[in-house]
Parts: sequence; C-alpha cells; structure tokens
Amino acid sequence: MLDRLNAYSSTVESPDRWVVATVIAVSGSVPRPIGTSMAVRDDTLTIGSISGGCVESAIVDAALTAITDQRSMICEFGFSDESGLSVGLMCGGDISVLIEPLTPLAEAVARLIDSARDDAADDAGALIREIPLDVAMRGGELVAPAPPDSRAPLSPVTLGPGEPLPQTFAEAVGTAAAPVAEIVRRGGCGIVAVRDETRPDCPTVRRLFVESRRPRARVLIYGANDFSTAIAQAASLLGLHVTVCDARPVFATRARHPGAHEVVVDRPGEHFARECAAGRVDSRTAVIVLTHDPRFDLPVLDRALRMDLAYVGAMGSRTTHERRAQELVHGGLPQAAFDALHSPIGLDIGARTPQEVAVAVLAELIAVTTGRATSAGIPELRHTTGPIHRSRASDSDSAAPDHATPDPDDAAPSPDPTAPDPGPTAPPREESAAPPHPLHRLGTALTRGEAMISWI
Repeated sequence: MLDRLNAYSSTVESPDRWVVATVIAVSGSVPRPIGTSMAVRDDTLTIGSISGGCVESAIVDAALTAITDQRSMICEFGFSDESGLSVGLMCGGDISVLIEPLTPLAEAVARLIDSARDDAADDAGALIREIPLDVAMRGGELVAPAPPDSRAPLSPVTLGPGEPLPQTFAEAVGTAAAPVAEIVRRGGCGIVAVRDETRPDCPTVRRLFVESRRPRARVLIYGANDFSTAIAQAASLLGLHVTVCDARPVFATRARHPGAHEVVVDRPGEHFARECAAGRVDSRTAVIVLTHDPRFDLPVLDRALRMDLAYVGAMGSRTTHERRAQELVHGGLPQAAFDALHSPIGLDIGARTPQEVAVAVLAELIAVTTGRATSAGIPELRHTTGPIHRSRASDSDSAAPDHATPDPDDAAPSPDPTAPDPGPTAPPREESAAPPHPLHRLGTALTRGEAMISWI
C-alpha cells in the first residue's frame, strides 16, 4: 500500500466503497514485488495494478465480494493451478494477494498520506496490520472459509521514520515484535507469525503483514549544466531524493532543475562536508560531480572516495581522469580508494545527448547497486538464464564503462568510444589482445564532463 499513497488520497473520503489489494508473498517469476498494491471501488473503478494484467480481473471480483461482506481475504494465484490460465497467470510464478476493505484501515492510511506530504518524512514509514490465517481463494476459486478467531483483531499500526513499535503492540505480539522491528529497520515487507508460546506446539494464532519504506536514497549532483538537468529529472523518476549544488547562482536554479528536490548555491566541497557532518550521507547516497573545475571536483572526490559509498563516479574525458588520478593519489588518497571511482561514467550504450547520458549513468548506477555489474560487464537478459526479477545485492565492486560526450579537454574526439584518448596529455596506452570490458568502455562515453556519483 505504501507504493501508491498519494494515489490513494481520494479513497479515504469514502472508505466503505473501497478495497485495497496488496501482494503479500511471491515465488518464482512474477512481474511485481511484495508490497505492490491496487485499489478497487464498488463500481469496479481501479487505481493501479499488481500483475500487469495477469490476475486483475479475478482480484476485482474478489474485491467486490470483500466490499459486500466487509471482510479481508487472501487469494492465491499460481501457474500450477488448473484455473491459473483462466485468470491469465502465464509468467510461471505464484502470488498471494491480501484483499482488504479500506474501512478499518482508513485512519491509518490517512495518517500515512499526511506524513507523505511532509518533505521531511520523505515517504518513509511503516504500516503493520493483521491478516487472515487462511487462504479464502485459490486460483480464482473460493475455498471453505476457516472458523472465525475468537481473539479481538489488532488495530493497524503506523510508524514514522525511526519510530519504535508501540509498547502495547509489542506486548500483544510477544516475541514476534523482534522480526517485525527488523523488517521495519531495513525498509522491507514481509509476513510475521505470532505464536502462542504458552502451548507446547506453539501454534500460529495471528499473522502480521509488515510494509515499510526507508527514506529515499539520495543523489547529490555537483555542477549545474544540461547534464545535471537531465540526470536530476531521471533520478527523480527512479524515486531518489535529488540535490543539485553549484557555486554559480545563475545556473543553480529550480527553473533549470525541475526534477531536483533541492537546489543549493554553494561551493561543492563545503556543501558535501556539511552534509557528511550532519549525517545525511550514508551507504545509499549517490554523488555526481559535473563542475569541470578541479577546485570543486577534487575536494568532493577525495572525501567521497574515502567513505563507504555504494557508487562513486565522475564524468570527464580519459585525460581528465588521468589528471584526477595524479592529483588525488599524489595528494594522499590510497590507490585502492581511487580505483573505486567510476570514471569515465555510464554504460556504453552510445549516449551523446544529456538525456541519453542520464539513462546511461543511472542504468550503470542501478547495475552496480543491484550487483549486476561485474568485471565481465552487464549481460543482456536474452543471453542469461534463471529468474528475470532477482533479489538486489547491496553493492558491487565493478568498474565503470565508457561514454562518448563532447569534452573541451579532447582536441579531436574519436568517434570510436573504445579508442585511446587523442588529447596531447593523454598517457600512452598499451594494446591488448582482449578489448576492454563494457563497463570500462562505458566510462569513456561520459568523459566529456566532470560528474561524480556516489550512490548509497
């Protein structure tokens, strides 16, 4: 439900007419992750979707039943079910969907919507609610309902960023409070069983579905130009919190950066130092430097490369990269730390315009932060096997590929992004029988401007 809070703002005005369907468990190949939701009104009006069209019609039918009966139910859909084909589940996976009348959730949802409107909250928070113990629908067919539980249901619980579980709730769920708190801490979703530990067999007496979101990962872009405009816009669409900083007030404007959440006029090195001191830079932060001036680039790069950041990259030519290496390493930065720099930046997709470069940069950032970038490059899906939607890794140690965008440091840019830099100060390069891997070629493409990304 947290995935569409803003879209659900109108539903709380007439909660008795609405049902929310939420994916609470998945296995195999499925199009959407746990926590994906859609809302259904009593006249079949829908908001969102949960499977890209596979099971929506069956969910609408179940939602209308839930509105009439005013009770929650769990529906399971799987390719192995005889009726799975009838509802269009062709992807080969299995999903469990919680169908829930909005009425008992209305107050909690309203609190979350109000919190999401506050920029400081940054959409972070959690929703914990009790779900039925048994499945009511399997493969589009109703099954016999379980006998009602004599226990009074738990009221939904909402949490703000960093807020602990209410004491009364923690006492009510006993030892289940620990796994609930852990899911909230890492910003995940999951089902937690509450067991009666007074009985020898410790039966499950309640089930809780925990939905939580951490604050958005940040992208700090230093240097205001056409590339920062495009990257800020694209990063915002990815759900990242974007800050653009430049010392020049003429260029650091909101009008030039409609996709940025913050536009700051300041020296990049000083701004980055303050953000670090305030604890606003962590292992999920991305820093992109586009200033084209070593006075601004080097202080940010030197500090960022000494930190535990998910991704650090720099836009600039190979000549610029070599000069940065000399300045930073000779200035005391360990070589191993410098080697973590993704420069030149971006995936080698032939990008040249600011918008294309933004796609290449953010595609590389996603690949690195999800663990898909390796020394062998990033394979195309058609050349891979196994699940398409795999779990994300926390980080990756991959180098960056090349990018070809105009740069004043290069006297005559080569049309071949894998060719040696023609600049007069470029160091000689040894020929190798094996071509550079795609990530290194990608970095070259963005060598035409100075950008640094440290994604956390």
